[in-house]
Amino acid sequence: MKLDRIDRMAAKLTNGEERIYASGDITEGTTEKFLAFVHQHNVEAATVSFNSPGGSLVEGMKLGHAIRALEFSTTVGGFQPKYDPTVNPKTICASACVYAFAGGTGRYIDQYTGRLGVHQFYSNDDAGVSGETAQQVSGLVVAYLDQMGVDAKAFTLSTFANRDGVIWLSPSEALELRFANNGVELPTAEIKLANMTPYLKLEQNKASATIRILFNCYKKQVHFVFGIVTDPTTSGMIGENQKRSYLELDNKEFLAVPGKTGARANQSVVWLERSMTPSTLLQVLEADSVGGWVDGFGAVRYGGTLDMPTVRAKAAEFAKQCYGL
Repeated sequence: MKLDRIDRMAAKLTNGEERIYASGDITEGTTEKFLAFVHQHNVEAATVSFNSPGGSLVEGMKLGHAIRALEFSTTVGGFQPKYDPTVNPKTICASACVYAFAGGTGRYIDQYTGRLGVHQFYSNDDAGVSGETAQQVSGLVVAYLDQMGVDAKAFTLSTFANRDGVIWLSPSEALELRFANNGVELPTAEIKLANMTPYLKLEQNKASATIRILFNCYKKQVHFVFGIVTDPTTSGMIGENQKRSYLELDNKEFLAVPGKTGARANQSVVWLERSMTPSTLLQVLEADSVGGWVDGFGAVRYGGTLDMPTVRAKAAEFAKQCYGL
């Protein structure tokens, strides 16, 4: 696999991320070559742009693990020191390449990038892959996809392709299977302790912001706190300039508070605290997206949203236990 990169001056136009272009077959040793390249050029943040027909399945997953450990993003595109809009749509990331692509924390696919193609794994040996080996490899691939946050249905889809065929994913299909997330990671849900009292913490990283939602249980009532993670200077400015704050459920305004009392800044986080009745909490739990916003900068508002579907069950279970149901 050949590796190229855009210089650091160009990286300033992409939030400090450099662009590493990886083209050609993924073969044994590709991961070591990639890590040496990163070390040699002192790359700290990057998007890896693939243009590869595939190669070694095991090496593809190994490369994906390395990309995830570095917290790099991935996309599909070709090396172009000077921008040419016709280059990227002609590129591909297929077969073993999609498993390397899956390692990105942000995985970007749209109508302007190249294409992702899933392919059934096979052996170059004329004897083919035995049933036992196929079962073992299938288990490893499914476990890998799950760890990377990709829907395991993606592997099932690949089994429908024959040895010589590739199933090409549209941008919407890539998003549906979570092969792509376009900068939005799946939210996490974790029970934490504060002063020996458990609370539920939901968190989701997006390209625009990191969002936290805390569910606290006090005297059999759920207290809801929405957090927007930024930096101390920005959070302080937001707190001082706020004219109103509000939640949003599926883009509809909810529990607005006028003035400067609805949101508070604490170090690097802006918090919107709201007391919940069972009925208002139910509305939160039924929403597909829960947002928190602060107005105070003219036509500009500050905040973000958290996607609820994959963490809804854990939030509902916490509320159920809090209310003693």
